Amino acid sequence: MTQTKTPYRIKAKWLETCNCDPGCNCNFGGFPDHGSCEALIGLFVDEGKIGDVDLSGVKAVLAIKWPKAIHEGNGAAAIFIDESASQDQVGGLATILTGQAGGMPWEILATTLTSLDGPNLVPIKMDVNGRNSGFSIDGILEAKMTPLLNPVTGEENEVHIVFPSGGLIWNDGDSATTSVMKVDHGDIKFDHSGQNGIFAPVEWTNQ
Repeated sequence: MTQTKTPYRIKAKWLETCNCDPGCNCNFGGFPDHGSCEALIGLFVDEGKIGDVDLSGVKAVLAIKWPKAIHEGNGAAAIFIDESASQDQVGGLATILTGQAGGMPWEILATTLTSLDGPNLVPIKMDVNGRNSGFSIDGILEAKMTPLLNPVTGEENEVHIVFPSGGLIWNDGDSATTSVMKVDHGDIKFDHSGQNGIFAPVEWTNQ
C-alpha cells in the first residue's frame, strides 16, 4: 500500500545567502568554495496550496549547515515559520520543507540532513526586494542582501545564473552579496557577511 502524498504547488520568492563567494561554486562545480556549506534562506510564499490549505503569504526561514558539500550529507537545519501562520499552514509548509510531501528539491535536500530543529514559530521580519532583500529574527539571525558593484564605475552589477533546462531549486538566480549574514541558534552558529546572496523566484510541486 503506497501512501498518497498530499498534492501541493507553490510559487515563492527564495532569498539565499551562504558562505560561498558571490555566485556560489555549488552552481557550477557542485562543491562549495570554502569546504563547508552554511546558509540562511528566506522564503516568502506568493501563492500556493497543499491539499486544501492556502499557503499564500506565509514566511519561513531556514538555517542550515553541512560540513562538506550538500550532497555529501550530514547537515543540520533549523526551520522557522512566522508566528502569524495558522496551525494548518505551519504543518503544511513544514511537510514540504522536510521532504515528507515529496517533490523537488525538498525530497532530495531532506536526505542530506541528519538533524532538524523546528518548525519554530517566531516573528519573522522579511523585506522581499530583489537584490536588496533581507530577513531577520530578533536575537537569532539576520541576513541582508546588497547588490554587487562594478569596481570601476561603482554602479550595480546585475548578474544572473540561469539553468536553461531547470535547476534543482531555482532556474534564474539574481546574484548579490550580503552586508549582514549571521545566526546563533543552538548548534547552528556562523557569520558570513559579505559572501554570496541570490534572489530567485521558485515554483515547486509534487505533481
